[in-house]
Amino acid sequence: MKKISLVALLLLCGCQSNNAATTATEKQAERFQYLDMRHLPMKVQADGYWVQTQRSEPLYPIDAARKGLSGCVTLSIAITPEGKAGGYKVIQSYPEGVFDDAALQAVNKWRWEPEPGNSTRQAILIDTKLEFWVTQGQSNADEAQRVCQFASQLRR
Repeated sequence: MKKISLVALLLLCGCQSNNAATTATEKQAERFQYLDMRHLPMKVQADGYWVQTQRSEPLYPIDAARKGLSGCVTLSIAITPEGKAGGYKVIQSYPEGVFDDAALQAVNKWRWEPEPGNSTRQAILIDTKLEFWVTQGQSNADEAQRVCQFASQLRR
């Protein structure tokens, strides 16, 4: 009986903390009025608002490198008035889930400074794509190229 009560209590606490996280995320979104720039080409979405001053490249997941996997992650990023990534959402990932964590960890370290015309530090939404590829032992090069449409061709 004690084991059942303990399991029920843990499940209840888990559900409660999940709701609290959702509420915190919703409150974060309500703090700023984001200007959605995602309808523009990726390279110009932040133009006139923000200049990226710090970009940390993602670490290649060891398991993916060992398997010779290449891929990409496309994200929507919310740039806050503080010039930080205030939130993100994975839009597309290939292979699904393989590079997501590495991409999110890198984006979390990115920083932006406002353009001179952005004195109000307008928060914006942008999209970005991070590419991952190996040059030797590629196991999914053709499919990765087709799905990700890499900016630079994979070397074979």
